[in-house]
Amino acid sequence: MKPIHALFLVIALLLFSCETNEVDEGESDQISALLLGKWQLVEITSENGRIGSALATSSNYFEMLFYGEGRDLDVELSFSENPNAFDITGEGFLYERIITETTGVIELSDGEFLEQWAFAFDFLNPGSGWKVEEKKYLYHDERGSLWVDYGAEILELNETTLELKMDYNEDWPKTGSSFGRETGTFFATFKKK
Repeated sequence: MKPIHALFLVIALLLFSCETNEVDEGESDQISALLLGKWQLVEITSENGRIGSALATSSNYFEMLFYGEGRDLDVELSFSENPNAFDITGEGFLYERIITETTGVIELSDGEFLEQWAFAFDFLNPGSGWKVEEKKYLYHDERGSLWVDYGAEILELNETTLELKMDYNEDWPKTGSSFGRETGTFFATFKKK
């Protein structure tokens, strides 16, 4: 009797896992179809931002907490298929960080600073391909392998709107000698062109 129950359990698990994969693939195909075309960046904001020393034990330890928003937006994403291609064009955006708290050896007089960001390579890298997995994540192909680190979570997608959540984790400053890390969560809204 026990071997029969075990056999039924194994069969049930196999059927359930196959059914789940088919549903996931179907939803991923629907999401992929909606992504096709050109998308213009209309808003970008950030929260839970942190710029800080790589090591808290450093004598030059510092930390800045901030939120931010972009302006002068000039970013266009383009998704095509057969083969899947992904491109980012435009000058990027002017990013303003609004500092909410500082600690350590850093002092700011006005509590905000501006920097030009390119979007391409800051969040998503244009590459030779893209795909959707697990219903919510957008991956792109970089140097022949899919890098999950560069995936963006799709919060909303319909015929006119694409909203992405992107975790950011980079050396700071982006050029020159690195003396810290910048992290944060960005939310970008695009409209279909």
